[in-house]
Formats: sequence, structure tokens, C-alpha cells
Amino acid sequence: MSSNTRMRRALLSFGAVALVVVTPAAAHVTLSPAFVEAGVGSTILFEAPNEREGRATTSLRLEAPPGVELGAVAAPSGWQLAVDDSVATWTGGRIEGTDVVSFPLEVTARTEPGNETFRAVQRYDDGESVHWEASLTVVPATGDHAPQQRLGRAVAAGSVGLAVIGISLVLVWRLRRRSLQER
Repeated sequence: MSSNTRMRRALLSFGAVALVVVTPAAAHVTLSPAFVEAGVGSTILFEAPNEREGRATTSLRLEAPPGVELGAVAAPSGWQLAVDDSVATWTGGRIEGTDVVSFPLEVTARTEPGNETFRAVQRYDDGESVHWEASLTVVPATGDHAPQQRLGRAVAAGSVGLAVIGISLVLVWRLRRRSLQER
């Protein structure tokens, strides 16, 4: 067997393995939108597909990271939502076949900007469950929700800084002038 034939087979095998590994990852739950402003309540959709052929999803449990508050909104048709502190649970409905259901939830991130990870458990009608994580990006707040600016203090600090620089330059100039006159 030539080296070209071996190389082609190796590349085809690698490509097939890559497709098998990537396909399940694409089916996991997604967030829409995938970001929120810090301190601002936003409705996020947790979009969950049914990931097990021949089975139906019967509940979804979502645990928020510390500093992220959850609030109830209207559940999808056929589902009931219960929110208890940092846990939201949807029950009573079914996701069958290749269907995808969007589970809305009010989210307020009282954290610093960065990534926050939600942990979830998707349960099926045969008692099995799938665990997954989804990241939410927290961005700095804008507009009315942005932190207060202290412009007066900034102007005062800048003025003091300029005065110190000016006085320093005058002192250096005088000292140099004296040292030149003494020569």
C-alpha cells in the first residue's frame, strides 16, 4: 500500500471521527441571547432539543451560578415552571422526536462582567437524564443601569495633578537657573 493511500485513509478516518464527535455537541442546549448586562433583568431562552431517539424529555432543571437571580415568566405551552432561589424546574410537558422547546426565564446577573455557567439536568420518560452546562456572558451595564460616574472628583483630581506638575516644573527651572548662575 502506498504512502498516499495510507494518508488518504488516515485523513478519511480522522474526518469521520471528527464528524461523530462534533454532531452530539451541536445538539446541546443553547442560550438566546448568550449575554446579559450586569444588574439588568433580561429574559433568556434556554433552548432544549430532545437528545434521545425514541424517548421524550419530561423535565428540565436549571441551576444558576452564585450571584445570578432567577425570576419566573410564562412557561411554554403544556409546561409548568417552579422557581426556588437559584433553581428553575419545568415539568408536565414533553419534548418528542427532534423537537426543540424554548424555556424562557428572567435572569439578573449581580456579578462582575465575565462568564457564568448554568448547570442543567434534562430528564427523560425512561428515568434517564442528561447533564449539561451552558455559559452566559455578563457584560458591563450601559445607559441608565451603568454605574454612576464621579465626574466632579475626576476633574478635581486632574486639576490637583496639573498643579503639582506645574509647581514641579517651576521649582526645577529655578533650581537649574540658580546652579547656572553659581558657575
